Amino acid sequence: MKLPLLIAVCAGLIVSGAVQAGEIKLDQRFAGIGTQTAVDTNDDGTFATAFSFQMRGSPGRATSEALGEFVPAAPNDCPDGALQNDLLLQSFVDLFNDGSMLFFVTTAGHSCVTFVPFEITCELEGDIVGGTGRFVGATGSWRVECEIFPVGAFSTATTGTMKGRIVVPD
Repeated sequence: MKLPLLIAVCAGLIVSGAVQAGEIKLDQRFAGIGTQTAVDTNDDGTFATAFSFQMRGSPGRATSEALGEFVPAAPNDCPDGALQNDLLLQSFVDLFNDGSMLFFVTTAGHSCVTFVPFEITCELEGDIVGGTGRFVGATGSWRVECEIFPVGAFSTATTGTMKGRIVVPD
C-alpha cells in the first residue's frame, strides 16, 4: 500500500517540476504610478521616471518596479502628428507573491503625446534576462501597450497590458 502512494507522490513531483520548466504565457494587465526623479542618464536635461505597477494575470500577481528615461524623437512614427518620445533606457523587476522575480530589459519603445484631445500612449518591447525562484535562468520576450495620465507636475498614472512568453530551462 505504501509503494503505490510513494509512486503517486513521485509522479506528482515530476509533473509539477515539468510544469515549472518550459514556456509560460505572459499575459498581464497592469496599473501604477510614475514619479520623475533627479536621475539624468545621458546629461540631456531630461530626467528618468521611477515606475511602480501592480501586475495581474499570467504568470501571477506581481509588483513591478522600473526606471526609464524618454527623450524627444524624430522622425515621428506617431499617428496624426502626435509628439514622439523614444525610450532611451529602461529595466524593471517583477516581484511575485511567492518571492520569485523576473528581470526585464526594454530594447525598443516610444510614447506618443497628442494635445487635442490630450492623450499619451506607449508601446514598448524587450527581453527577459533572468530571474529567481521559479524563474531562475528565464529568457523570453514581451510587448507592452499602455495609456499614461498626467497627475500633477511630476507624476503619472499608467494602465496597460503586457504580453509575451517566458522560457524557463529544465
